[in-house]
Amino acid sequence: MTNENINTLTFSWLILFLLAFIWGSSFILIKKGLQVYSSTEVGILRIVMSFLFLMPFAVKRLSNIKPRIWLVLLLAGVLGNGAPAFLFAKAQTVIDSSVAGILNSLTPLFTVMVGIVAFKLKLRWFNFAGVTIGLIGAVGLLAVSGSGCLSFKFSYAI
Repeated sequence: MTNENINTLTFSWLILFLLAFIWGSSFILIKKGLQVYSSTEVGILRIVMSFLFLMPFAVKRLSNIKPRIWLVLLLAGVLGNGAPAFLFAKAQTVIDSSVAGILNSLTPLFTVMVGIVAFKLKLRWFNFAGVTIGLIGAVGLLAVSGSGCLSFKFSYAI
């Protein structure tokens, strides 16, 4: 391996760990926010902060988007980002942030299921293996309690 490849690989791993930290900590931060704000306010804060952070990157690219694409982008934004911001905050008023994070980790499984049913997706072995490993991990996290013993008090989540 060349020095450049090692630097690229190291950078890729650092970005992956940073993303995992940011993504994982969001559920804890939602729970902390719910101590002060309502679930609606937490959802609005998540959307506004994301907007403020991403807008500088989007400004120069917005003019390149064709008008017919705007509706698709709006729908994707509302369903993919808007609704979850409010729904996760509302859900975390009654469940632990750890359960919310684990349930969110099941997203790839449901994405594959929708792809198979709605779009006749052909599942390759490595797709199946990845989703299966993720599902086993999620079930394992749900099954192990804080004491390290098996506990199925969150079995409703499975």
